[in-house]
Formats: sequence, C-alpha cells, structure tokens
Amino acid sequence: MSDVVGRVQRRHVLLGAATTLFGFSGCIAPFTSDGSLQEVNVELRNTDDGAQTFHLALETESGMLDWESHRVNAGADEPVTIAPDKDVTPVAVHGVVKDFAERVDILGVDELDENYCLQFHFWDSHPIDERPQLAQVADIEC
Repeated sequence: MSDVVGRVQRRHVLLGAATTLFGFSGCIAPFTSDGSLQEVNVELRNTDDGAQTFHLALETESGMLDWESHRVNAGADEPVTIAPDKDVTPVAVHGVVKDFAERVDILGVDELDENYCLQFHFWDSHPIDERPQLAQVADIEC
C-alpha cells in the first residue's frame, strides 16, 4: 500500500513541476506586444569638466538601427529621442562613452496592448559609484 501512495505522490510532484515549468515558459519567451513602440528617450548626462561624445543605437529583431552620436557639453544633460519605424520589435539599446560600452536588454513591456515609449538614463559617471551607466527606466509613458 505504501508503494502505491509513493508512486501517486511522485506523480503529483512530477505533474506539479511540469505545470510550474510550463507556467514560467512565457517569462522566457522573446519580446512580444500588441502595442507599438513610439519612441526611445535617452537622457544623456555629462558630469565631466569637458564635453563628451555619447554614441547610441537601438537594436530590433530586424537588426541594429544606425548609430547616433551626440556631443554633450560639460556638466550638462541632453535628452535624445530615437523614433523607430512602426511595428518594430525592440531588443536592446547600445551605448558608448569614453572607453565604456554597454548593451541593455529591453525588459518589462512584453504584454502591452497599448502604444508605449522606452526611457533610459545614460551617465558618463553615476553619482553613486562614479562609473558610466546605461539603464532602463521603469516608466513607459510617452
């Protein structure tokens, strides 16, 4: 009798594990959305004493869009807007400043049914650790 109970318990555990894995499989899926990306906004921040050039590119499922270069004066912020073609699926934003290069995968917008915008901050020197940083902001409002 305990052998039958053990087999039933193992089946329940296996069934539960399979159900859990199938439930999480959507979390691993690539970016999909019924909404449309309107624009990507990047705030460039130069905390240095001299002007610096920031380089940006948006990567989509179709490939990399053209790189853009922006010269930012010392101690200044510059908002930059990248307006991709309609119906593109964004994958990542790439940025380069000084000898720092970063790719930020686009997260958190895979179940949107409305049009959206992406926000990023690109610092030449983050105030906390004084290193360059490119990061996605949680806000998707346009």
